[in-house]
Amino acid sequence: MKKIFKIFILTVLVSSCSSNEPTVESDKKLLSFSIVELTNTPFTINSDNSITANVPSGTSLNNLTAKFELPSETSLYVGSTLQISGQTKNNFTLPVQYDLNFKGEKNKKYTVTINSFPNNLPVAMAGDDKYIILPKGTNTATVTLDGSKSSDSEAALVAYEWKNGNTILGTTPSLSTNLNLGIHTIVLKVTDTSGDTATDTITISVTQQGVYTPIDNNATQETKNLFTNIASIANSDKFIFGQEFPLSFQLKSLDFDLNTSDCKDITGDHPGVYGIDPHYMLYKTASQKQLHIDEAKHAYSNGSIVTFDFHQQSKSDHKIYFNDITTSTDKSLMFDIVNNRNNARDWFYKELDQVLNIINNDLGFPIVYRPFHEMDGNWFWWGTQATNHSPQLYIDFYRLTVDYMRNKSNLILFGWTPNEKINSSYYPGDDYVDLVGIDAYSQNVTKLKNNLIDLTKFATTHNKVAILSETGKGNYVNDAPTFWTSTILKAIQDGGSDIRIAWALAWFNAPWDSNQSNLFIPNSSSSTEVKDDFKKFYNSETTLFQNEVKALKVYN
Repeated sequence: MKKIFKIFILTVLVSSCSSNEPTVESDKKLLSFSIVELTNTPFTINSDNSITANVPSGTSLNNLTAKFELPSETSLYVGSTLQISGQTKNNFTLPVQYDLNFKGEKNKKYTVTINSFPNNLPVAMAGDDKYIILPKGTNTATVTLDGSKSSDSEAALVAYEWKNGNTILGTTPSLSTNLNLGIHTIVLKVTDTSGDTATDTITISVTQQGVYTPIDNNATQETKNLFTNIASIANSDKFIFGQEFPLSFQLKSLDFDLNTSDCKDITGDHPGVYGIDPHYMLYKTASQKQLHIDEAKHAYSNGSIVTFDFHQQSKSDHKIYFNDITTSTDKSLMFDIVNNRNNARDWFYKELDQVLNIINNDLGFPIVYRPFHEMDGNWFWWGTQATNHSPQLYIDFYRLTVDYMRNKSNLILFGWTPNEKINSSYYPGDDYVDLVGIDAYSQNVTKLKNNLIDLTKFATTHNKVAILSETGKGNYVNDAPTFWTSTILKAIQDGGSDIRIAWALAWFNAPWDSNQSNLFIPNSSSSTEVKDDFKKFYNSETTLFQNEVKALKVYN
C-alpha cells in the first residue's frame, strides 16, 4: 500500500507540471487614453475597465480621434478595425467598446463612455445703468459697453451681440459706441456652445447740462456764474486739483511769499482750488489772518476757486475735537444751538458773523462754504458723540447755519461733505445744498472709485455738483510714493463717465511739522520718485491746475 500511494502522488505532480495548455498574461492593460479634439478633458480608466469623461453640453462627439498608450505586443480594435493612436476616428455619441489584443488574442475589453453635462444657461451681464451729462453744445457721448463679466459655467461663450433698439452696435464682449441725446435701452445677448442664449438690459441716459441755480435766490451774478462753470467742469472729463492752504502752509513754517507753493515748486503751477479755514483767521494772530485773506485774494485774482471749511472751536473749552472737551455744555453745544439753550445760539451767530465779515468785506467775491464737514464721524463736537446726537439734529444745525449765512451774504455756495462716502441720512435737503462731496483719506483704488461713483449718482439725482472735498494718505511718500497717479488719478479715470467731480482737494503740508512723512503733496525736498509721480499727475490731460482754470474764466 505504501508503494502504491507514493506512485499516485508522483503521478499527480507529473501531470500538473507537464500541462500543455497555453497561459495568458493577465497584467496587460491600456496605459492611457484621451481624445485629441477634447484637449482639456481628462479621461479616467476605472478598475472595471470602463473609461469615462465628462464634457460640456453641446460638445460634438462625432468623428473624434483617440490617443492612447499600449504595452508591448498588444493592439487595440473596435470590432475588426485596428485602432491607430492619434489617427483612427470613432463616433462617441454612444459608448465605444475597445478590444485589447495580446499576441493576436483578445485579452481585455474597455468601454469608453463620454457623458455630456446637462446644459446650464449662460449669464449675460451688461454692466450698470449710466447717466451721462454732456456740456452745453455737445450732442453725442462716447460710451464704453462692457459685457466681459458675462459667463457660462461650462465653457467659454461663443457669441456676443449688443443692440440699441433694432440697431446692432457690435459683436464683441466690450466696445465703444457713440450715443445721441436721449434714453437708450441697450440689450446684450450672449450665446453658449449649446446655442442657448441669455440677455441683459441697461439704460443709458444721455442728457445735456441743465441750469445750475444756487440755493440762494439772491446770489450775485458772479456767484451764479461760478456755480454754472463749476458744474461744467464736473460734467466734463476733467477735474481741478486743489489743496488746503497751498501758498501759506509749508513744512516747518508759514510762507508769506504768495508767489510760491509746494505745488508750484514741483509742477510750475499753483492748484486751481484753494482751501481756506476761518479757524486760522479767528483764532490765530492778526498777521496770520491777513496772510490767509491775501492767499484767498491771490486765488481769485488768478482765476482759482476758493472753498472754506471751518474747524470751529467750542464755546467754553475752545476745542475742536470731542474727546478734548470736558464741559458738559460744550458736549451738548450742537443741541443747545439748535434749541437756543445756554446762550449757545447767540455765541454761535457771533462766530458766524466774523466769518461773514471776512467773506463780505475782506474778500468780496464768491466762495464755496461747507459747514461742519465729516458730521457722521465721531471726532468733532458736531459729530456722532455729541449729546443728543441724531442725523436730524445735525440737519437742523446745518439748516440753521445756512439760513443765517445766506440771509447775510449773497456770495456763498454751500457744500455738504460727509466722511468717506455718501451718507444720505444726514443730507440737509436740496434747498440747503449746492455741492455734495466726500472727505476720503487712505482709500484704495476700488473703494475710492466706488464711493465716487455713488457720490456722482447722488449729485446727479439731486442736481448738485460733486467734489472730492478732501483727500490724501498719511505717510504716502514712504508707503505709496505713486499715490497721486496710482490711486487718485486711476480711481477717477477707471470710473470713466460714471465719475463726474469738479475737483479733488489735498490736505495741507503742516507748518508745525518738519517730517516728510506728513506731506500730502511733495515738496522740493521729497524723493525723485514722489516728485516725478506728482508731475505725471499734473501732466495728465484729466487734471486742471491754476493756469488752466484761469483760462476757463469761472467767474464770468
